Amino acid sequence: MKPERCYLMGRAHSADRTRQLCQTYHLDGYFLTAEELLAADIDTVYLALPNSLHFSFAKIAVAAGKHVILEKPATVTAAELTELAEDAKKHHVFLLEAMSLHYTPAFRSIREHIPALGPIRLVSFQFCQYSSRYDDFRKGITAPSFDPACMGGALMDLNVYNLHAVLALFGMPQHARYFPNIQRGIDTSGIAVLDYGTFQAVALAAKDCQAPVASTIQGENACLTIRMPMNQIDRYEISDHNGRVQVHDFHQNIHRLYSEFTELERIIRENDAELAAALLDNSIRAATIASFPSTRNNIKYLCL
Repeated sequence: MKPERCYLMGRAHSADRTRQLCQTYHLDGYFLTAEELLAADIDTVYLALPNSLHFSFAKIAVAAGKHVILEKPATVTAAELTELAEDAKKHHVFLLEAMSLHYTPAFRSIREHIPALGPIRLVSFQFCQYSSRYDDFRKGITAPSFDPACMGGALMDLNVYNLHAVLALFGMPQHARYFPNIQRGIDTSGIAVLDYGTFQAVALAAKDCQAPVASTIQGENACLTIRMPMNQIDRYEISDHNGRVQVHDFHQNIHRLYSEFTELERIIRENDAELAAALLDNSIRAATIASFPSTRNNIKYLCL
């Protein structure tokens, strides 16, 4: 469903580019300052700012009575997201994270098939993608996604998808550790280990190297395999010990973010507070795991 009105926000120095985008995508108008945007008769703000700015801008947007959709990661700490959640409740608005996997038919279907795998023993979720900005980074040119001041890095940029998936499927672990590869103060790749007591889960992501995606959930009865990043999931397969394979294909010829934005629009339009609260709870759990103290140093350990 297309919103009744849709606006774009830019900055004064990029006014021409902002105007061009409005014309290209047939938007209703644009703003060049946050004050103009928040004073306008709009109900929802989508924030796609650098990670370090999510909290501060979301706070003033919520205070202005706007529903807020935060690009992932919602905030850089769980404390920030918890504070925003309390603000949103006070001002009677929704606070949602644009984490696409939660809204896809494929991921929702995976939930239903977890019991058939038997007792879970190992979970491995992967998203290793050589960044288009990594070559510049090696030359000393630092984009926001590699900037410690902007809270970039592999954990916040890519591994957050894996963490959301693990937490949504299995809840909070007993302990979590993060083993990052550090270059110039930023984790260009790393592995998070989540200890669930009866099984172990690993979430690995990289911006400095690449490998074919093969994420798995291994149970005593069968293995579920996903051969694409979590933010693009539309197909998975289940194989048992006898070699039988069941393919679950949800591919549609639509934009990969279609399910996310139609569901976010529905939640707000229908005032689905129950689902919004459940999604926000998972976002807070993910922020808790991703907020390893001083993740830019060597091994980090989080007791939960």
